[in-house]
Amino acid sequence: MTPFQAYIQSKRVKKVLTTRAGDEGFSLIELVVVVAVLAILAAIAIPAFTSISEKARASAASNTVAQIVKECAAKVAAEGSGTYNVPALDGYRTESRAGWFSGDTELTAGSTPPCPTTSGSITAKSDDTAKYPDFKYDFSSGAKTCTASSDALKRGCPVNNGAW
Repeated sequence: MTPFQAYIQSKRVKKVLTTRAGDEGFSLIELVVVVAVLAILAAIAIPAFTSISEKARASAASNTVAQIVKECAAKVAAEGSGTYNVPALDGYRTESRAGWFSGDTELTAGSTPPCPTTSGSITAKSDDTAKYPDFKYDFSSGAKTCTASSDALKRGCPVNNGAW
């Protein structure tokens, strides 16, 4: 047997010579398994991301109430009185109204009501209490409370409708 024939008869060379083009890709089963794993991951991840915008809206409302309170406190301390702008927030409006209350008085978006000095409250009232909690600041006691349904508790309101 010549050296060339011995080389051709070796297992490594036979494997290389008998492999056809296209035999090195993924099998159909492997591709189906990968697609199934991706589908399972998507089924887990997508519901987790859907509530992010609702949490953001609730957080925006609580932060806006806190900002109004700080703004009013600074104006009252410096000047003895002041006004604040009523914002329009997604999830916190009813038709043409802003969903904001000073005490029991409903406020219109863009209005500038007077700041409460030592009594009264500011409330961001949700138009859908199943999605978003209501946030309230009481000027007489300094209490920041929220009220919500069970689903909205997950979106920025502590358990048992507590302080925020």
